[in-house]
Amino acid sequence: MSGPSPFDQIVDLLDALHCGAALVSRDGRIAHANGRLCAMMGRSCEDVIGAELLSFYAGDADARGEVARTLERFDEPHEAESYLPLPDGSRRPVMSSTRAVAASGGGEAEYRLVTMIDLSAQKGQEEELREQYAIVAQLGNTFLGQAENFKNYSELLEARVRERTAELREANLDAIYMLAVACEAKDEDTGRHVRRIRDYAAALAAELGFDARDAESIGYSAVLHDVGKMHVPDHILKKPGALTEDERAIVQQHTVAGERILIERPFFHRARLIARGHHENWDASGYPDKRARDEIPIEARIVHLADVFDALTTPRVYKLAWTSDDAAGVIRESSGKMFDPDVVKAFESLYRRSAFTSS
Repeated sequence: MSGPSPFDQIVDLLDALHCGAALVSRDGRIAHANGRLCAMMGRSCEDVIGAELLSFYAGDADARGEVARTLERFDEPHEAESYLPLPDGSRRPVMSSTRAVAASGGGEAEYRLVTMIDLSAQKGQEEELREQYAIVAQLGNTFLGQAENFKNYSELLEARVRERTAELREANLDAIYMLAVACEAKDEDTGRHVRRIRDYAAALAAELGFDARDAESIGYSAVLHDVGKMHVPDHILKKPGALTEDERAIVQQHTVAGERILIERPFFHRARLIARGHHENWDASGYPDKRARDEIPIEARIVHLADVFDALTTPRVYKLAWTSDDAAGVIRESSGKMFDPDVVKAFESLYRRSAFTSS
């Protein structure tokens, strides 16, 4: 009794792969597609196997032409970024690799083996990184604009401006580096979260009486409040259930790690205070130092409230988003416990004016 045919052996191998894979015949038909590829395409394997490869790209002349050219060079290996068309008209970015194979034990290659790796997550992280860089670019523009105001000063002041501009440039480059590294935390909402915290913190600082420049500085320093989470493993950060005591202790260390990451320069002074202190509670029940009341830097007290409000009003892997009114109720009830009563009053004033929402 003969064993399985070479074609069947190849099919078994494709079905065992952890990436999308298919066999395409010389006439351009899909002789076999494994379950992963069908799932990536959003189609059943019955709809994929036996279909013409070009039929899936009917609405894109450029992509159809590229596929046709690779089929014409059937025996040549080919690797490239491309996409899989989905039934709803959207596209799934992939890295494809093709090789000619024989399925009858020798002779001319009868099929092209195509493997595909889904790049959707990588593309999403690239977009988040671009958003992070946009924040840093805005930060740099703010301080470089301040330096421009000194151009018409005396020779002594001009020398100081040059020194300050060089310092700011170096600080901005360091900020870009740190934010790029912080992106490795892979928090799915990182880009949007830090923008909201920046806006909330700046609004609270202004309401508390800080001048415009200091309020803006507190807002941009708040961007780096969770930079220490780069040291927290993904399986803990994204855990959908309750954390164990050991896991909670690891998460709490992100405050200390954040302070350590932020170098000791004047530009990052507020960011360091915020990174370490934004989980301290007014009644000394927080962490990592169990400070109380005015022992907690005002910048950290501001960001603590902003961070909690944002955490409550945005969905996480372990909970649904709360309404703004419900979250505001928790903020009020926690005045004098978690939060500085004066910061809560500033929040109340902003919230009544609809200047502090989860939108």
